[in-house]
Amino acid sequence: MSNARPTLTYPLEWEYRVIGADEADLRSAIVTVMGSRAHSVAEPRRSREGRWISLHVVLIVHTEQERDDLHRELVAHPAVRLVM
Repeated sequence: MSNARPTLTYPLEWEYRVIGADEADLRSAIVTVMGSRAHSVAEPRRSREGRWISLHVVLIVHTEQERDDLHRELVAHPAVRLVM
């Protein structure tokens, strides 16, 4: 099994799964981090117990640095529990 990272060609469509406890707070975090970047947010999915909400954010990223920066900013937001 190889540990090599796949080669990505930019720009490309990228998706983040953003998980937290409150949908409104997650949506606010996404808007804050994405700024003026065009993006879409899919309908929320809730955990079986209803404790967690998952939102899928889709946008075009132009560089690996942009992709990594957005991930880092989402993870750092207090409303966000996990980003995949």
